[in-house]
Formats: sequence, structure tokens, C-alpha cells
Amino acid sequence: MEKSDVLIVGGGVAGLTVAKFLAEEGVDYILLEEHDDFFKKACGEGVTPVLGDYTFFDLYESKKGIENVAEGSIISTKYGVMEYPLPNIICDKRETEAELARQATKKGGEIRMNTRCEDIAENVAFPQEIKFKICVGADGIHSFIRKKLGIKNPDIGVGMCGITKDIDKERNKCYIEFKKEVIPYGYSWYFPKKDEWNIGIGTTRVKYFKEYSQKFKEMHSNEIKWNGSFLPVSKPLKPYNGNFALVGDAASHVIALLGDGILPSMICAKILADVIIKFARNDYRNVDFSVYEEQLKKEIYKHFLEGYRAYKILSSIWFSEYLFHVFLKIMNRMAKKQISAGADFGTDLNI
Repeated sequence: MEKSDVLIVGGGVAGLTVAKFLAEEGVDYILLEEHDDFFKKACGEGVTPVLGDYTFFDLYESKKGIENVAEGSIISTKYGVMEYPLPNIICDKRETEAELARQATKKGGEIRMNTRCEDIAENVAFPQEIKFKICVGADGIHSFIRKKLGIKNPDIGVGMCGITKDIDKERNKCYIEFKKEVIPYGYSWYFPKKDEWNIGIGTTRVKYFKEYSQKFKEMHSNEIKWNGSFLPVSKPLKPYNGNFALVGDAASHVIALLGDGILPSMICAKILADVIIKFARNDYRNVDFSVYEEQLKKEIYKHFLEGYRAYKILSSIWFSEYLFHVFLKIMNRMAKKQISAGADFGTDLNI
């Protein structure tokens, strides 16, 4: 039987970020990713540059896969347009995940692609027969690890994205539309990559998705290959049970208002890695992941809860697109004041 101190199930941004920081401190791990390549879910590929005390580039430590930095976003509703001045990093998510994997394996540890964990019993993963001391569930919205732990599922939304060149908009802005005629209880997006656009649509009411996603497809080129997936829209779930910890979509580590998950997941993964490193230095005696939850609450839960409250308020007034517009405008004004107060984006955003 094979042995590893840490088993990471899932090789998306969250799992790879945990692996990267464990590797930097020489912590033994094996990461299992069920797919044969990275980036297998729908995503706008936009990354908030800063959240709380963390910046994307300080965690990522590379510019590989970064395709564009939009100056801000144009947000439109039925009743008007507003500009949100926070920059938005647009990446090639497959390349970004591959770069995280490169950093992790360069410093130690092992990533096994096309390898699915199908069962866990008595701290052994099957069918691989890997015995572990700690298991990290970074296996996404339908987390197998979360189910094994008996932790409730998050509320879900659904989204779809595609890549195209056929968009006539300024390339220094992102565009987000909150319009019932486009999709109720959701939004569409147009994010400028290097030479193309990532476009998509998402909603927190799954029953509307089939009809309105088809309409959205018909608005655009027949040559676009669309990719759809579910996403969490809950407050963060309990992120641990015993010697198991959850991170990323598996723990609903997203800003629910916009489904923003890349930087939040990386932050949570860094916090989790730091906790595991301390356990490793103590030879995994007295493993207690309640300290992980405490650190999450201290450093990032405020942002999750603010995003969730805003999402719930906006969802409750979708019956009136005018009220929705007014409240969104108030929120945007408040956000602008925070941005004007000054934000350190870390590494220079020029690419």
C-alpha cells in the first residue's frame, strides 16, 4: 500500500494552490485529478486582483496565462449603465492551472492526472490504495469528499461560457448585463482575452437556464463551442470534519453575487496550506481543522458574507428591474468609494 502524508482530491485552482504552498515547505502530498487536462468547467476567466489583504499575483507568482487586464467593468441593466472601476485580470484558465501545477511539482510532491478517487475508508483512498494522514477535498461543486463527510450540499447556480472573436466592444473593459430579457436571476458577461472574448451566461434559478441559454447561443456564432457547469451560490459550508478539510467550490468558497471564485479559492487554499504545514511540523499530532475555519472567518468570511447578502437582496427584488437597478447603483457607488480610498493590487498589473 502506498503512503502519503497529505492526499489532495481535485486539481482545480484550489487543490493546485494547496499543493503549491505545501511543496514550498517540503510537505509530502499526492494530488489526484480525475480529468486528463486542466480547466474543465464553465468560467469567465476573470480574476479580481485584490481581496482583503491578498492579491492574485502575490499568490500566483507568475504572469503565465494572463491575457489581458481590463481597466474596469461596464454594468448594464434595463434602466441604465454604470461603470465599476476595479481592474479585472483575464486569464487563460487552463494555462493558469497548468502553471500552478508546474510550480507545485517543481518544488516536490506528485500530481496524477486522469486518476479518479472512487472511495475512501479508514484513511485509505481507493482504488489507488493510498494511505494518508490528511485529506483535502478540492473536488468541486459535486464534491465526493463532502458527501463522505456528511456535510450539506450548497445551493447551486448554472453557467455556460464560450470563446469567440466576433464581439464588437472596447477591449479595455469587461461587460456584465443584468437583464430579465437575457436571463432572469442572473447575468451575461463579455470578457476580453488577448485576441478573443470569453462570453457567457449564468443564473441562480436552474429552471430558466435551458430556455435562455439557447436564446443566448442563437445571438452568437454557430461555431462557438459552449461549456456548461454548476456553481455554488451559498455561504461557506463547514470546511472540515476530523482529518478532512474542504476548499474551493467544494466548500462554497465563492463571492455569491457574481460567482467569483478564482482568487477567493486561492486565498482559502493558502490559509489551508499554512494550517497543514503547522500540522506537518508537529508530525500530524493533534490535527484539529477548527483552526482552519477560525482563520477563514478571521481573514475572508467577511467578503463571502457581504457577497451572499447582496446576492440574496438582489434576488429578492428581481421582480422589479427598476428596484434592481437602483439597488445595484447604490452598491456600485459604495464600492467606488472603497476603491477610491486606495487599493494595493500587488505586482504591477501591466502584462
